[in-house]
Amino acid sequence: MTNHTLAPAPDLTGIRLAHRAITGDVERLATLVEGIATSGRPVTGAWAQSIATYVHRYNVGVRHHHDNEDAVLWPVIAAAVEQALTDGSFVEGLSPEGVADLASLTEDHTALDPLQDACDWAATLFSEDPARHARRLADALAAQHAALVRHIAAEERELFPVITRHVGAEDYAAAEARIRAATPVEHAPWLRAWLMSWATADDLRVLTPPGGVSPVADTVFRAYAEHEVEVFGPAS
Repeated sequence: MTNHTLAPAPDLTGIRLAHRAITGDVERLATLVEGIATSGRPVTGAWAQSIATYVHRYNVGVRHHHDNEDAVLWPVIAAAVEQALTDGSFVEGLSPEGVADLASLTEDHTALDPLQDACDWAATLFSEDPARHARRLADALAAQHAALVRHIAAEERELFPVITRHVGAEDYAAAEARIRAATPVEHAPWLRAWLMSWATADDLRVLTPPGGVSPVADTVFRAYAEHEVEVFGPAS
């Protein structure tokens, strides 16, 4: 019987945080706009524009996450599983067929594209005439919410155990670094602050650099927080 030494497992803090932000915020947006559409609540032009801008930036973040899973992370997982199957170290109880779900998950990403496009278009229309287009945006957000929740649940169920057991910590960290580096420069500050707004205390201990948050980062976080309040109102 071959003795395989367990290597350090990858740290999934970052991807778990991204998933929490993606599912949590689309639910929050869907709830907000559904309330507007159902109640007929008046929406000022400034509020409509803030909501639309938030939706657009949110969708930039989701597209960035999914595009880079396809281009960067999935090949790393596939290579690690192929190596484990070759050397006989694939863990019993995990399904190598589950890695075929990489293709299925990529198909999910492709299927989400028209939902996001519809959502962005509805948000633009809403910014121009919120009374007329609130229902359109509410329905688009609800469809995107349902698809994202299903997709992310499947990804965490099928892939996270495989990543934890078979992807090297260094390989995974390198993939995460490549994904961070690919963030669109013009959107990076907002997206960084958006993600960190969903971080738990444990997440912050892992993700905050030594020395804490810089003054520049603090300014970025304050700007995001102001946008968040414009959209959702002050936290209760």
